[in-house]
Amino acid sequence: MISIVIPAHNEAGEIDKLLQEFSSFEGLELIIAEDASTDGTPEIVQEFASRNRNVTLIRSTPLTGKGGAIKRGLAAATGDVLGFIDADGSIHPDDFMRLVDAIYGGADLAIGSRRLPASVILKPQPPLRRILGSAYAALARALLQITERDLQCGCKAFRRSLWDSLSVKCDGFAFDTELVAKAHKKGFAIAEVPITWRNKAGSNVKVRRDVISMLRCLLSVRDEIRS
Repeated sequence: MISIVIPAHNEAGEIDKLLQEFSSFEGLELIIAEDASTDGTPEIVQEFASRNRNVTLIRSTPLTGKGGAIKRGLAAATGDVLGFIDADGSIHPDDFMRLVDAIYGGADLAIGSRRLPASVILKPQPPLRRILGSAYAALARALLQITERDLQCGCKAFRRSLWDSLSVKCDGFAFDTELVAKAHKKGFAIAEVPITWRNKAGSNVKVRRDVISMLRCLLSVRDEIRS
């Protein structure tokens, strides 16, 4: 069984399409970790789940953040292969399944990457977001002594044994980085997989607030893995 968690905060415009696309795959457990949405997202998911037994809705109030939503979803997952994908439609389910293939091929953690030669960017982020993203990745690699290129792409798959052996604490957008850093520290096999990606308008990232939170998490992770 493959369990996929989709964290969703105000994704009413995209979530139904993503669920429809995933419904063509067999043997998937879809867990929508809804996070204090105010735009009808949970109602859309609940209606879809009423027609699809492999879809589960988990709701949360108040807002906890991307990492918190993913952790709630993973706590309910039953699969041997786990993972998560952004709800905004920037990544197609086909790309997630390429990560699953990497797990079956021997990786413990597979990371969707926008920064490999074979990656395809159909619509790039705005310049400021690209600059901030590159700066964050460079800082994270230096602080945490990891080599992976794209830490924040919202598409990752991993073995249950990996997740069960880690304690990932960040509830915000630095969740991905902490996951990779701690897997790297423990010597798990990590594969970066090229994906096709399209920037979606209306990101839930608030630059000033979330960048500060991510930097705090980076420093906390650095201190933890060095101790």
